[in-house]
Amino acid sequence: MKIFVDASLIIYLNIRLLEREARAIEDFYRNLLGEELYTDVLVLDEAIYVSKKKYGILVEDTLELIDRAILPYVDVLPLTVGEYLKAREYLLKYNLNPSDALHLAVMDNFKIQAIATEDKDFDRTHAKRIWVRA
Repeated sequence: MKIFVDASLIIYLNIRLLEREARAIEDFYRNLLGEELYTDVLVLDEAIYVSKKKYGILVEDTLELIDRAILPYVDVLPLTVGEYLKAREYLLKYNLNPSDALHLAVMDNFKIQAIATEDKDFDRTHAKRIWVRA
């Protein structure tokens, strides 16, 4: 299955968690590695920004995680005017924030069936959301 990797997963792989939570996130990601994984450059931007702003993670550390654990396994798809045009529709139809609408447009334009994200806003869209089981 084609799965879109959202920023929340990268952020959780990047921050300190309780051992049980960290293991659950790592196991979830490890299981995803058997699928076709995709993301877009806006997700990488979000992961870098939130890791620094909310969790105080050094940019260098987040870049190292992305280079080591994401880029070798996840194809980074482009954002073009085609994604913008579709995202316009999703902003109004699903009341998403702009970046989520762009992610959903990328998913549709590249025929990606599911998104690995904690973000429950995707539950009100046509995309299948998958996340760590508690």
